[in-house]
Amino acid sequence: MDKLERMPFKAQKQLFEKLEKIAGVANLTKEERQEYDEALKVYRDCKNIVDYAEEKGEIKGEIKGIKRTARKMKETGSSLEYIMECTGLSEEDIHNL
Repeated sequence: MDKLERMPFKAQKQLFEKLEKIAGVANLTKEERQEYDEALKVYRDCKNIVDYAEEKGEIKGEIKGIKRTARKMKETGSSLEYIMECTGLSEEDIHNL
């Protein structure tokens, strides 16, 4: 209790809101709990799909940016070795740009 009293008001409020939510879930009927669990599963699945898609999109964007940079370096006459060093692309990848 002493620790709770030393917490800032905002932190206390967040803690009590979380406890209220947990208590609400604990008081559900069996059918309501099953519905809650299913809804939670759907939410988590959707969130994982979105997170995965964002991660894949970031990776694709990064690769596209590296290739664009290498192409620009190639057009401006940078040496093959320098382009490989800066971008991490292979000699074959650079020739295929």
